[in-house]
Amino acid sequence: MQLVENTNWPSMTRLILSASWQTAFHVHYNRLPVLLHCSHGWDRTSQVAALSQLLLDPHYRMREGFSTLVEKDSLSFGWTWRRKE
Repeated sequence: MQLVENTNWPSMTRLILSASWQTAFHVHYNRLPVLLHCSHGWDRTSQVAALSQLLLDPHYRMREGFSTLVEKDSLSFGWTWRRKE
């Protein structure tokens, strides 16, 4: 069985959360537009965008809004939930 530390999952999670916070910060406090492009794969781009929207807009923190967010930023871009391990 593989240890969590060996999967690099904790550091990837930290990087995604950090990028999401920085994005939300620049949009909210500096009133700047942001262009997201993650060079290590399209999964991270949609994850950062979705988490940033959760931080910025209370609508996405409600059941209906969260459902819309998942559809808009994951399913519409072909994110395959069943293939992720």
